[in-house]
Amino acid sequence: MDRPARPRKSKWRLEFDNYLVNEAPKHFWLAVWVIAQIAYFVQSYYQLWTSPVTNTFRVVLSHGLPIARAAANLINLNSAILLFTVCRNIISIVRTTFLARYVPFDKNITFHICIAWAIVFWSFVHCAGHFYNFYAVELFLGGDVVTASQINFLSGPGSTGQIITISLFLMVTSAMEAVRRKHFEIFWFTHHLFIVFFGGTLMHGSFCLIKGDTGDVCRGGPTFWKFWIASAVFYLAERILREVRGRAKTYISKVVQHPSNVVEVQFTKPSFKQQAGQYIFISCPEIATYEWHPFTLTSSPNEPFVSLHIRVVGDWTTAFARRLGCRFGNKDEATMTPPSSLPFVMIDGPYGSASEDVFDFEVGILVGAGIGVTPFASILKTIWYRVKLADSLVKLKKVYFVWVCRDKEAFEWFQDLLLTIEEENLDGFLDIMTYLTAGLKPNEIRNVILNDEEGGKDAITGLRSRTLFGRPNWDVVFKTIRDTHPATDVGVFFCGPKVLSATLHKASNKWTDAGEGGTRFFYGKENF
Repeated sequence: MDRPARPRKSKWRLEFDNYLVNEAPKHFWLAVWVIAQIAYFVQSYYQLWTSPVTNTFRVVLSHGLPIARAAANLINLNSAILLFTVCRNIISIVRTTFLARYVPFDKNITFHICIAWAIVFWSFVHCAGHFYNFYAVELFLGGDVVTASQINFLSGPGSTGQIITISLFLMVTSAMEAVRRKHFEIFWFTHHLFIVFFGGTLMHGSFCLIKGDTGDVCRGGPTFWKFWIASAVFYLAERILREVRGRAKTYISKVVQHPSNVVEVQFTKPSFKQQAGQYIFISCPEIATYEWHPFTLTSSPNEPFVSLHIRVVGDWTTAFARRLGCRFGNKDEATMTPPSSLPFVMIDGPYGSASEDVFDFEVGILVGAGIGVTPFASILKTIWYRVKLADSLVKLKKVYFVWVCRDKEAFEWFQDLLLTIEEENLDGFLDIMTYLTAGLKPNEIRNVILNDEEGGKDAITGLRSRTLFGRPNWDVVFKTIRDTHPATDVGVFFCGPKVLSATLHKASNKWTDAGEGGTRFFYGKENF
């Protein structure tokens, strides 16, 4: 007897199932966070507005007091969560557990930014409420007794509030992408004003400017520390671990200058244990004692060394490259003068990233834009070693590697690796697609045509797979992979600029089919 056919899902149910693949977890936790804040604000406001101990202040200040106090409670709540989002060691551990299926831990920096903006918003509400309160008190008592400016700047709560607000403003403005990308050291040092912010907030509530009719409002003392203490302990332990681990000196063993302002740095560290796709923070005390910069590892766990490919774009990377003996002018003038000695560096990490999850899928799409290819170099090396050593790749059966570059010289960064992998063939395990988005000069075009006619390899990369010119047509790419791999979960991993990330994210959602026999595209992006 034939098994009865399963009923087809309705259109709305299918769209909902597609939504669950990439969007539901982050939207769910975002909604929980927003609803919790609204509920806590309403509860705090109602409690203060109806409390019998604030009758006098309610007459003088009206709604100003409960609004300011409720906003303060929200600042406390968000501050309690804020530090957890930057506990990298804890996040690297929990993202390997079953919780990662329900909580998007790789979005920790995104959530950190959301919480920071929430603190900014509630700080504005808190300040606005108290500015109203100060002027209401001045009008009630008369300007000869006390003025709003005196309360705002000379009182304990007022002066600490000014310090807190200024430190918050500096942290937020220096964290803007335009500043962070070009002047990371400004972002790094200014962000440590969080010590002033939290210290000032601890003091801010201890003055208890508004005591209520019976004094009961301040009976329990300041409340900020009760919210903040747990995350502060975890974060302090995190920073101590980073310092202890990072202070061990690591010596550079090899430096390679690549085209397009890229330096490869290799070093040995026997105690270092990594997984493919992870990243580290590196510091060079000779350049800047307290600066730590994140870079993706390009070495495989199977290799006897650890390597990074660093693009020279900012102040620190420029100084570091010069200290290593690299000189970048135009393409014809880039030179390397070996220094008399190489500096030692300090390493913090490694830490987990979305790219690690590629081995949990049957099919993986690795997309790198420019220097964003670095995490996938580590993954491709690991795949090559596992195949050579007859090691199990678990679920992973097929990998599509897409590399998009503006500069044709950039393909030389990992040319040897790609040539080696292509020569091995790996039983059709890997498909390589390279895209060059910048135009070629007339003499370069002639060279490409001649080489294509004479040999069986691409004139730009030296690979058998041809370089395609222009931007990828992602609809064609995703449709082809969907048709080739029905009823399959495909992991899409990207490292590069936000614009392309948004395009790939949309394509993953567009071509996902959560219905029976459909292909689901799970999107992941590097965040650090």
